[in-house]
Amino acid sequence: MNMNTILWLVGLTMLAGLYYRNVKAQAKINEQEQDYMSLEHKYKALQRTLATRGHRLDVLLSTVSEVVLRVDDLGRVLGGNKQAEILFQFEKYPALPQSMLIFYRDSEWLQEYQKAIKDLPKQRTLPEMNIKGRVFLPRLATLGENEALLLCMDVTAYTQLQRKQKSLLDNLMHDLKTPLTSLLGYARSIEAFADDDELREEAVAVIAHEAKHINDLMNSMLTLNQIEYQQEEMNKACNVVAVAQQVWESLAYDMQQKDVSLDLNSCADELQVHMTTVDCHRVLMNLASNAIKFSPRGSSIICLIEENEKVARISIADEGAGISDKHLPRVTERFYRVDDALGHTKEEGNGLGLSIVKEILDRDGGKLRLSNRESGGLSAVVHITKAE
Repeated sequence: MNMNTILWLVGLTMLAGLYYRNVKAQAKINEQEQDYMSLEHKYKALQRTLATRGHRLDVLLSTVSEVVLRVDDLGRVLGGNKQAEILFQFEKYPALPQSMLIFYRDSEWLQEYQKAIKDLPKQRTLPEMNIKGRVFLPRLATLGENEALLLCMDVTAYTQLQRKQKSLLDNLMHDLKTPLTSLLGYARSIEAFADDDELREEAVAVIAHEAKHINDLMNSMLTLNQIEYQQEEMNKACNVVAVAQQVWESLAYDMQQKDVSLDLNSCADELQVHMTTVDCHRVLMNLASNAIKFSPRGSSIICLIEENEKVARISIADEGAGISDKHLPRVTERFYRVDDALGHTKEEGNGLGLSIVKEILDRDGGKLRLSNRESGGLSAVVHITKAE
């Protein structure tokens, strides 16, 4: 065998070895590619499963009336129920997950939120969230290894009630302080000067007056409490014309004492409205009493009852001093009184009459409008839905 043949055989052997190794390497590469494609397929399937699971969970959470967010162990928002989508306006932001900072930007709250995330799986109640005039009390609870639920309970009504109760209690304590001080002072005067007939008569008169003031105040408070917690009655109705006539008849003596005349006009003998007789009487009695109280001697009051297709309109207009425009929007607040505008002292009222009127009407879907008349005096107009 010559040298050329030997070299040819060696080269052929080397080429065969290289080819074999290349085939083997290619097979290995193909095997790795198959493994990679399999892993990629499993990863995408896992992503779809997780997305489907998250979507199903969000749909399930939509049956919960409260706002619920799904967050991960980094604090990012992964999703939420329908209530959360509406409140936090998901459609305005890029696709989830997104930082909580995008949805709520209170730095102090976010610090507490991140602390709670780090403390998972421990449950934590977070500080209040104020969003669009509503108050939420959020609670963070674990959901699996890497997720958690942020349940945001709407406590707006409860918070408002607490504030209202505190304000009411503060005002009540303030209003009771003066008459109680007078009662105590004059009681001690009677004790010290029991033989002084003139002083005793004066003290008894003041004590009776202050006791009446306290009684009126407590009755008004009871009325407001009943309005606040009264259950809605179905199919309630009354004849507002008859109620108005009863109110003015019961106030006839007060009008005679001040020589005040009444012009009462009604569009019909009967007009049914969506309100109980008791509440309708309260509304008209408070407005009519105020009109008499602040009418000058010898003046007149006009009461007009009208209707349209859906609403009964009752207006009561007097010829008194009216109310200063800057105070007019606030006179229906509890305990709000403007002595300089209305021309009376605190002892003549407790600042609750118009509050009672407004709160009854608000509850029953009615309206109260107060305005100063061009000719002088105050006009109070009540709108009440007609009963079907």
